Amino acid sequence: MNAVNKMDCILLHGWGVTNQVWEGFITKFDGFDNILTPCLYSIARQSKDKSFKSVAKTLSKIIKKDSVLVTWSIGGLIALRLLPLTKKVKAIIFIASTPCFLNQEGWPNVIQKDKLDELKRRFFKNEKGTLSYFSGLITNGDINPSQSSKYVRQYLVKERQNEILSFWLNELEADDQRKQFATMGIPSHTILGENDVLIKSKIKNQIENLNSSSHCTIIQDCGHTPFVSKPKETYNLIYQFLNERI
Repeated sequence: MNAVNKMDCILLHGWGVTNQVWEGFITKFDGFDNILTPCLYSIARQSKDKSFKSVAKTLSKIIKKDSVLVTWSIGGLIALRLLPLTKKVKAIIFIASTPCFLNQEGWPNVIQKDKLDELKRRFFKNEKGTLSYFSGLITNGDINPSQSSKYVRQYLVKERQNEILSFWLNELEADDQRKQFATMGIPSHTILGENDVLIKSKIKNQIENLNSSSHCTIIQDCGHTPFVSKPKETYNLIYQFLNERI
């Protein structure tokens, strides 16, 4: 890992969970100067507003040296907003993420609007219950979904973050970062779960067509949380990519 031994690794979490969701995964990381797992909710509260753009702007100020980003789910949208704001990001890994999360013409295999609307309604009526439901949704398709869901439920966010979570669901619907993804000037790799019910693995060709230098790998027998259900495979793919491209 000589390529990254003077760099930081920054991991960005997704919707509904805290930054502590990375705890079991980062124990396997080495070779970096520092491994950072910032809390995006805390950053949102420090930002001008709760938007991905504003969160990215605040996040850019805490990146002090050359870094690799490892982003999961909507963390990838924030990362894409971050890229134009700093020259210190040297590579990016997207896990179960896409530059556009909502199904539309020419961009299938992501979340249908009616499903997102249903999640919004659920969250409005019962925030805690919806987060528990979400933990099952994102681990659906794992080789051991009950074990994965149990792990994820430990790191579900608390009620004081509900306003931010609700705002981000609306932001998720509107945010389309395909142009930014298509013109990225740094090495990138996307890791997908074979059985992900949110970001279908069929999106692999769409992503690679959008940016020909960005490749995708599909991990078998897992859903939306490969780093939880298949940590060794995810870890190995990240380091293989970094060794080849950095």
